[in-house]
Amino acid sequence: MDFEQLKTFLTVTELKNFTKTAEVLHVTQSTVTSRIQQVERFYGQKLLIRHKGNIQLTEIGYKLLPLLKRQMGLWEQSKKVAEETIEQSLQISISAAYSLWRKMNTELVKKLYQVYQPDHIHLRTDHTEFVLQHILDGSTDFGIVYNKPMSKELSSVLIQNDTFQLYRHKDLNNEKPVAFQDLSNYPWIYLNWGHTFHSWIENENKQGIKPKVEVGHSDLAIRFIVDLKGIGFLSDVEVNQSNYADYLEPVQFESEFPVPSQSIYLIFKKSRRNENAMKATIDIFQNSR
Repeated sequence: MDFEQLKTFLTVTELKNFTKTAEVLHVTQSTVTSRIQQVERFYGQKLLIRHKGNIQLTEIGYKLLPLLKRQMGLWEQSKKVAEETIEQSLQISISAAYSLWRKMNTELVKKLYQVYQPDHIHLRTDHTEFVLQHILDGSTDFGIVYNKPMSKELSSVLIQNDTFQLYRHKDLNNEKPVAFQDLSNYPWIYLNWGHTFHSWIENENKQGIKPKVEVGHSDLAIRFIVDLKGIGFLSDVEVNQSNYADYLEPVQFESEFPVPSQSIYLIFKKSRRNENAMKATIDIFQNSR
């Protein structure tokens, strides 16, 4: 199976029409049909079902589709890497979760741009598991993540420590320190800030108190605490950067152990450490602490 065959198959699965696929790819419909047959011949079974003008994936087709999309991404990335090598240019791609981008001082990227004058800087937002995957397969250069990864293929540089406190809406009426059993008395908004934080919660929350609202995004956590006049554990950096900082105030919290901080790491593939673009970026982040 070659590049054009794979591209044709993915286009058909997207457009669900052979004629439209032929128009988009500027080939004949018979060429589209031939390429699809070659892909199916490669896997030894039918991947598409055509019925009354409607095209559907078979069961194996559904299973293969995300892998083939990933393969196409790697193919395109490999071409990009080859082009960059020919150009001898300094190009840098960095991936991080949205909340971690919020914590990064933009002065770091500004300094990287001013000192090394790269031809291109690409800042991406993604989930942590995908950040790790993209670094390992070479489709991104760096990741910014909580917790040092365990893979022997990856290196890391500690760039920041994130601290957390229990925050409440300033109008929430409570005069005393708050313990876990008290959280059930308030609109407790919960966001899982990562493995270390979640382990701490499980250890401290022996009563199994359930939050009133559970969210997956820092902006949502802050907004719900404000809108519901609630309470929740938040990153100090996130609160300080938020437009709602004036509505929030920290609460004294009683617990067996203090809320743990989270280490933030710049991670990259160990085998690429001596490349010029890699060394430039590592130097900027390493000296930022």
